[in-house]
Amino acid sequence: MDEHDNYAVNYIEAAKAIKAKMPKVHISGGLSNLSFSFRGLNQLREEMHSVFLYYAIKAGMDMGIVNAGKLPLYDDIKPETRQLIEEVVLNKSEDGEHVQRLIDFAESERKRLEALKKSGVKVEKTQEEWRSLPVEERLTHALVKGIPDYIVEDTEEVRLKLGSPLSVIEGPLMNGMSVVGDLFGDGKMFLP
Repeated sequence: MDEHDNYAVNYIEAAKAIKAKMPKVHISGGLSNLSFSFRGLNQLREEMHSVFLYYAIKAGMDMGIVNAGKLPLYDDIKPETRQLIEEVVLNKSEDGEHVQRLIDFAESERKRLEALKKSGVKVEKTQEEWRSLPVEERLTHALVKGIPDYIVEDTEEVRLKLGSPLSVIEGPLMNGMSVVGDLFGDGKMFLP
């Protein structure tokens, strides 16, 4: 609905104004209304939430109810998809057709997923390519993505490689946490 087009950007601007006038106030907001019309397209919804949070947190939003483990990193969203979403969240594009473009994209995604489902293909993430990285990089990847599946094996592998548990903590684990800290500080990663 046209009258809803500015809701996200109005929230972002309101958060900015409130923080400017009352810096000690905390601002909370919900996310599901932003993406409600895309029910069934969970990846798109999560990407919309990630983009919205990227801007809302910078504007002063402090709290929200989200499943932080499901949110993709802002930088991991395909650039074309991220641009579509940003145009809708910020309600601006050169031609003013951004809402329709996102609706068309969502419809094509819905059709693609339905076709895959009908063909019997399971809609799953591709095999974990990151498993072929050096073990230190695998630990960083697992920390950033919140993947616990291989933590015991990878930690033991890097302990044997480096010679001590302290070397694991001071090396690859701290490096991984540094990446997490940078992403969080830049508003590109969201932690519970």
